[in-house]
Amino acid sequence: MQSRARRAARGGLTALAGAVSLAAVGTTVLSAVLAHLLVTPPKRKRDDVKILSLDEKTVTLNRTLDTELPGRYALWVGDRLVRIGEIVDSTASTVTRRLSSRARLRIMGRKTARFSGYFLYRPRDLDYPFEHAVVETELGPAPAWIFGTQNNDTWCIQVHGRGVTRRETVRAVQPYADAGMPVMCISYRNDGEAPRSGDGRYRLGLDEWRDVDSAIEFALARGAKRVVVMGWSMGGAISLQLVRRSRFRRHIIGLALDSPVVGWEPTLREQTNAAGLPAALVHTATRMLESPVAQLAGGQKLSFSDLDSVRHAGAYSLPILLLHSADDGFVPPDASREFAAARPDIVRYHEWTGARHTKLWNWDEERYREQLSSWIADNGFGTSG
Repeated sequence: MQSRARRAARGGLTALAGAVSLAAVGTTVLSAVLAHLLVTPPKRKRDDVKILSLDEKTVTLNRTLDTELPGRYALWVGDRLVRIGEIVDSTASTVTRRLSSRARLRIMGRKTARFSGYFLYRPRDLDYPFEHAVVETELGPAPAWIFGTQNNDTWCIQVHGRGVTRRETVRAVQPYADAGMPVMCISYRNDGEAPRSGDGRYRLGLDEWRDVDSAIEFALARGAKRVVVMGWSMGGAISLQLVRRSRFRRHIIGLALDSPVVGWEPTLREQTNAAGLPAALVHTATRMLESPVAQLAGGQKLSFSDLDSVRHAGAYSLPILLLHSADDGFVPPDASREFAAARPDIVRYHEWTGARHTKLWNWDEERYREQLSSWIADNGFGTSG
């Protein structure tokens, strides 16, 4: 009897060990997937909106957290952008928005699309002179747009976010251009426009800042003496690295951030939570990316400590404007709040509600322009030196 009991106990322990081992393997695999997704530029994004009906002046979409937002937006229809206007009607499950006749023709026959904040996305969408330019980076030529007249010695450089292009930043050109500042909307490594790095992977700001540094060098060669940098989402993380590491730090006089990644771990926790995955994956995934495993997988090791700008808040000494929505939905505002609380002497923080990720301009254009314009004027950035 005792022998049978011992055998049963051993069998139970073996089964438990096997279950623990499988769970560990599962956690490791999921963490590896999360790590890979974080540093790999997305090749194509999935459609997230259903096109339910069209008439001469409107389009009806299924109701989502994005489609129900007030303001003006766009839809990716295949590889084309179609602008959509204000909401004119809604139900519990649908939203109907204004649509131009030209846009209607582009949507006809399509059942799905992807929601976007790119209501303004081309140089010709703005009433400013513009130039197509090329910035020579250490990896090769990177395209850029320059808006406005180039007779002011203070320039603005716009840095877009993860998985998007410089089109994202066109919405913020106006406040700077109206202050007389030339505005450069740039590209950087692995964004689909600028050159690809050797491994083709994001470094989450640890290397990308070098391409922004090359853009500053371009601006200085064109007559700039001072530079204001504006970063969006991951472009915020890149810009925060730039301010600490740039060869041209003394020329950078201001930093504006729209929905920025100030620290990566809160963002990863938000994403794993939204996917219904355990928060422990974040720790495992970040440790993988910081270990030699990253190199064995063909990439480079990261340092999330270096990427945590709250930890390095004391290193900043220039005026910073920080805009974030409380319900961002992608990059939570926690790190932005902590950064602002750590440096109230230099940070002007505006927290929005309802605007979600990088759609503050769309949600309330007038308020967005006013907050940017006031910060520019209060710091004298638009004044020629």
